[in-house]
Amino acid sequence: MLRAYEPVIRYTAGELFLPTAVGAYVGRAALWRRRQGGRSDECLAKAGELTLERLAAAGSRFGGDALYLRLVDRPMRGADYRRWRRDAAQPAFRPSSRFAAVGLFARLVDAGLRVSLLLRGTVPGGTRAAAHHLYAAHMQDDTHPYYARVFRDGGYVALQYWYFYPMNDWRSTFSGINDHEADWEQVTIFLAETLDGSLCPTWVAFSAHDEVGDDRRRRWDDPDIEFVGAHPVVYAGAGSHAGAYLPGEYVTTVAPTWLNGLRAISRQVSRALLPWTGDAPQTSAGLPFIDYHRGDGVGIGVGECRAWHPVLIDDDTPWVRNYRGLWGLDTRDHFGGERAPAGPRYERDGAVRSGWANPVVWAGLDDEYPTVEHGAALLQRRASRLRQRLAELAAEVDDRRQAARASRAGNRARAAFVGSAGTGKSRRGRSGPHRDGAEALARLRAEQAAVREELDAIRHAGTQPPVDPPHAHLRCRALPLTADTPRQRFLAIWSAASVSIMLAGTALVVISPPVGLLWSSAGLITIMLAIEAAARGRLVRFTATMGAVGVVVFAVLSAVEVVVRNWRAGAAAVLILAACALLVANLRTWMTNR
Repeated sequence: MLRAYEPVIRYTAGELFLPTAVGAYVGRAALWRRRQGGRSDECLAKAGELTLERLAAAGSRFGGDALYLRLVDRPMRGADYRRWRRDAAQPAFRPSSRFAAVGLFARLVDAGLRVSLLLRGTVPGGTRAAAHHLYAAHMQDDTHPYYARVFRDGGYVALQYWYFYPMNDWRSTFSGINDHEADWEQVTIFLAETLDGSLCPTWVAFSAHDEVGDDRRRRWDDPDIEFVGAHPVVYAGAGSHAGAYLPGEYVTTVAPTWLNGLRAISRQVSRALLPWTGDAPQTSAGLPFIDYHRGDGVGIGVGECRAWHPVLIDDDTPWVRNYRGLWGLDTRDHFGGERAPAGPRYERDGAVRSGWANPVVWAGLDDEYPTVEHGAALLQRRASRLRQRLAELAAEVDDRRQAARASRAGNRARAAFVGSAGTGKSRRGRSGPHRDGAEALARLRAEQAAVREELDAIRHAGTQPPVDPPHAHLRCRALPLTADTPRQRFLAIWSAASVSIMLAGTALVVISPPVGLLWSSAGLITIMLAIEAAARGRLVRFTATMGAVGVVVFAVLSAVEVVVRNWRAGAAAVLILAACALLVANLRTWMTNR
């Protein structure tokens, strides 16, 4: 069954690391135990001494400690590095301008990220070269393993395909966000069991950077998925190895949690003042990177030049179960981006992965019935419960109605008796308990109407529930950059130089005389935005927008000047405007009532 649906993975030309056997990697890595308090870490096993069995045993023995593997003992530098660059036979890779796809503010944030690399834990330079040297000498093969697991969960049979890479070199090779030793990625295919006991594929989910929950998965009939027979095609990210459904280049905007509020504000400002950014949702507060999923390099799987070698794993596989540590260098990066990952079963903190323990929850399938037949059975069951609830509501409404009428009759009798005794006027109206009863009756009738409406909808649907479009469950459909995305040479040059120009201009503004500071700042911002708009072919729209903004600002400043110079006239004008507004509102109300 695993071989029948195993994915086909296509890589970008220039990819250095392909799926590798974990035994070969562990055999070339050292095992370390992390110590707290600034003390040097302890080496538990040197490179060449480890096997998967010894790794599992060490994981059991030191289960409460922070363990990690280290593939590269010393990064490659100097003449060795230059020799590797010359002899690595790395295919030519032509990058795109990642800054051309995002706005000016995102480029400023990116500059801050690159400065932060100097302050936080990162994979040392030259690690990529040393890791590739070890990979080419001891791990590279024409057949590539995937580590497969079959798991039954929530009416689905999940086929999980785990892929292990010796290194993620997204930053050093493809100008991405991070580097780290070791990389685990996965593809999960969900089979649904029909009422006659057979299995059919219904959903597929790729591990990706920005997608969570419902956005992770695609329906089997999704037109975005390419198939080779029954095998879905995965376009792996260059260096990052994340999966994409469509080939191309994707803008990945990585934003720390503290930037969420700032990102929302920047979007509102962009929509209000910079209308040419309305058709570019990726222009926001964040760290912009391009993830290359071109698929023009090596391919593995059915119909490709390289083949898969399946290896079964489960909860009883010793190295999967016992080793909770990291599979590469622990850089202690507080942001997590440059730390190596844990294995397929665990997160970095030792907790069991959601994708391993509950694949259905991980893919957001808890509220999706497996097949149309299951949906039809659930629909009829729901209709039966609604009819039962409707009968219960009818009885409860009748009971409350009779109780309300009896109470009303009692109140009238009491009022008549009190009035005939001459003790005062009879009181009319409803007391607190009567109001509560009326409100409860109104709620029951509202529920009754809602139940009838849902039951009518089910009757209208017939014996089977309607089928949603393939993309109906997606909150954000990941799409590659389109062909008409600005790629002009001027835009590429400007996007690369804009942050430097902005910083230099700011320095000139700072040293300008205090009287001209405000106007100098406004002029610098206007010039930068004008060049940005011209580079994107939006200069006319920018000019019109800035003209409208200028008119509003001039009107506001003029009004303020009038009020400051003659506050009595300004106050009178405000009062007259308020009176006119109130008169118009009252007239509209009177006309509506009439």
